[in-house]
Amino acid sequence: MRRFFQVISILLLAGFFAAGCVTVDDGPKVKVDEAVNSRVAAGLQYLQQGSPSEARRHFSRALSLDDDSAVAHNAMALLYKYEQDPTKEEYHYRKALDADRHYSPALNNYGTLLYARGEYQEALKHFKRAANDPSYEGRGSAWENMGRCYQKLGNDEDARSAYVKALRLNPRSVQPSLELAQLYFDEDRGRLAWDYYQQYVQRTGRQSARALWLGIQLSNSLGYRNQQSSYELALDNLYRRSGEYRQWQEWKAEQEKGAQQ
Repeated sequence: MRRFFQVISILLLAGFFAAGCVTVDDGPKVKVDEAVNSRVAAGLQYLQQGSPSEARRHFSRALSLDDDSAVAHNAMALLYKYEQDPTKEEYHYRKALDADRHYSPALNNYGTLLYARGEYQEALKHFKRAANDPSYEGRGSAWENMGRCYQKLGNDEDARSAYVKALRLNPRSVQPSLELAQLYFDEDRGRLAWDYYQQYVQRTGRQSARALWLGIQLSNSLGYRNQQSSYELALDNLYRRSGEYRQWQEWKAEQEKGAQQ
């Protein structure tokens, strides 16, 4: 089963410092947006460290400074994502987009929630808006997310285009290469699939069960016996309880049966 959504990286908030500048009197004049961003940045660090209570304290303070801050509401939504509370997560994404309907981090993050619920068309709309924002540093992620939506909607051609765009924007990204390898393998374009698969292998630290199973099939179709044996050994050692392991065993039995006939 395809994984998708890679856990939302809180780094998708990159660019949140672009909020408008407002000043208030609070002793010396302070810029509210800078105070909000400072609180959000501190909260994100705590969230990365697995301290949601400390993150909440900072995010709540940011919202008390400016309850109409897209940055702060998006951060609070990510906290609720961490706590697996999709109702409150959605509430804060909506609040973020009410405050700034062009705020791309919230568009991209809200899209992942919609995707997880199976609302692929609606998710795609959000991803497209984020992906086409030239000032958004997470555009590569948004294009990758678009590719996954297109696959779910049965549009493999647009999925390929989206994944290629994702790789251009973020050449170090791992998952688009695997998705492209799978798409081209499914079309019997083994050489091109192999090229993308090798890109994935070079960029990932440890292959998933799904990737190893694809590698086995690709190696077999191209006659790369040494690589096939290597991927089979890894799947056997690492993922014996996986669905891909069972598929491999069934496939191997069919291969052996065919060879005996």
